[in-house]
Amino acid sequence: MKTIFLTNIPAPYREKMHEITYRNLNKSYHVIYCSNIDPDRKWSFPKGKYKKTILNSKPIKLGGTYTYLWSNILTVLKKEKPKVIILGGLSVPMILSFFWAKFSKCKIIASSDATITSENLQGLSIMHKALRFFLYPRMDAYLGVSKKTIKLFQHYGANKKKCFISPFAINNKKFKKDYKKINLRRYDIILCGQFIQAKLFDFSLDVIQELYKRKKNLKIKLVGDGPLKNHIIKRLKKIGVSYRYSGFVQPDKISKEYTSAKLFLFPTKTDAWGVVANESCAAGTPVITCDNAGAANELIINNINGYVLKMNINSWVKKIESLLNSKTKLNKLSINALDSIKPYNSKNAAKSIIKALNFIKKNK
Repeated sequence: MKTIFLTNIPAPYREKMHEITYRNLNKSYHVIYCSNIDPDRKWSFPKGKYKKTILNSKPIKLGGTYTYLWSNILTVLKKEKPKVIILGGLSVPMILSFFWAKFSKCKIIASSDATITSENLQGLSIMHKALRFFLYPRMDAYLGVSKKTIKLFQHYGANKKKCFISPFAINNKKFKKDYKKINLRRYDIILCGQFIQAKLFDFSLDVIQELYKRKKNLKIKLVGDGPLKNHIIKRLKKIGVSYRYSGFVQPDKISKEYTSAKLFLFPTKTDAWGVVANESCAAGTPVITCDNAGAANELIINNINGYVLKMNINSWVKKIESLLNSKTKLNKLSINALDSIKPYNSKNAAKSIIKALNFIKKNK
């Protein structure tokens, strides 16, 4: 079946999946992007070998994320005449595609990384929720990044039998190549991500401030960029802790940053998943996070490859101090992290797309 995957922008953790799916579907797979990149992204990475088209959609910022307005999607669909459309979101081009599919006897698959928690914290309007209650039950299958996404689909009326998990996947092999034994790493903690309020960097800095009072030889690695850059660096200087700022690091070089540190602090206000957790585990770097992260209790398992803690500064400080003082425990968590990331690969992500398509084919 000729299949179109309509999504927002190219992402490094989806390129290999698209490439594998394209080959497995004998090149009858076409990825359509609303835009080449969002204004707040600095990504630069090689695109996969698969058929792709960039629409002329205009991105606008609503809340903390970008969505897309009118585009030439209908013209593209009329030309391509797909039998299946995978909708990677519910922006205007996706909604238009949904109705085009319904009038063209084209099957529709919903794809998302959202969770009930992330949507609640995002503060969706009544209109947005009503739209989901209308659209989701009318989809033919569902692709979710996590078990929590599957629960979200079910919340809006999806049949669980039609749901498939297609995980986010990074280049695990690249991280394995750059791996260093955990107790030989130079930095104690790495902070990595977009420097925005939702990533709760001030909470991490509060933790570091208290930890530094107990451990004067503490060393911090800071990676990323964003509007809070000057504020974060100013706070680190005021604390007096030893740190190194690497700036924004492209996806193909990020592995060396994670493999230079013993622990990754990942508090968040609302991360539907959190690919940084994949990166950290692939580096063998245990993750300390909270329930707000989609990866929490799925990829990151408490006391196995990291910790899922309540947002309490003292709890985080005690746990980090304990780990940094226990080479045996830290090493065990590191080994478990490397093992836990194995299923989160592009082959499994692509396999789920194929399963969803086969399900549709069998249940026409």
